[in-house]
Amino acid sequence: MSTHASSRCANCGADLPLTQSLRFCPRCGQETTLHPPSFWEFVHEFVGHYVALEGALWRTLALLLLKPGRLTREYFAGRRRRYVLPLRLYLSASFVFFVLVKLLGVGELSLDFAGPRDRQGRPVQVTTSSDHAAELQRARDCLAPGSPCAWNDRLGARLQLRLAKSADAPQAAQQRLASMAPYTVFLMLPVFAAIVQLAYRSRRMNYGAHFVFSLHMHSFWFVALLAMSLLPEAMTWPLAALVVGYGLWAMQQVYGGRWWTTGLRAFVISVLYTVAFVLGLIGVMALAVLRN
Repeated sequence: MSTHASSRCANCGADLPLTQSLRFCPRCGQETTLHPPSFWEFVHEFVGHYVALEGALWRTLALLLLKPGRLTREYFAGRRRRYVLPLRLYLSASFVFFVLVKLLGVGELSLDFAGPRDRQGRPVQVTTSSDHAAELQRARDCLAPGSPCAWNDRLGARLQLRLAKSADAPQAAQQRLASMAPYTVFLMLPVFAAIVQLAYRSRRMNYGAHFVFSLHMHSFWFVALLAMSLLPEAMTWPLAALVVGYGLWAMQQVYGGRWWTTGLRAFVISVLYTVAFVLGLIGVMALAVLRN
């Protein structure tokens, strides 16, 4: 297939005026000059589908990082074409973060419920005590037909037996947990927006506005987590304090109000969101273990 231009659109058949050098078909939008795609064009299309690489990205990141809350206000004011849209920005930040975690091991958080390990990190078999054996038996009794155990006790018993089944189960469950983490964080976006809406219900703003704020905040958190992962450990606490200050400033800029009421709302939002996030994490852990 060679590069060629035609007087008709190859996609929809519309007539293309030869007197005008049209780059795209005015009816369907397909390119008027076709050529065999190169490998790098495929790479650019793939990366561009997941990551915002336009010039607006750097303008957006500068506003997101240096002026808390300003990007959300710009969106509310209708100035949207000059910046990366909120959802695309979030997907770009989360994509880069999880790719680095998955491929390079940057910032990988380890959830160690596998028990003691040797110097090579391999699980060490521990002799089961009589008390532990009794606990396992109680778990089996709880799962027996006709048992009076409640649903949460049955879930705990099933988790206990799964973890005790094999030394390899925790590692497999942890890998499944890591693979599900992006979806878990994504599901927390509307939860955070709902909590913010509850805290600022007197503003009478629709839910979509709070969801935009949620997308921008989570985008910043991904960038901050990546910075914490790349910088020396001594910078962790200063960056954590910066994240807290950023959140307060962003809320003040977007929602207004007195600083002491902003701080009080931020505290309530943090507590509720932490509880919701822990519950979500427990649910993902349970799913990861039960599906192992």
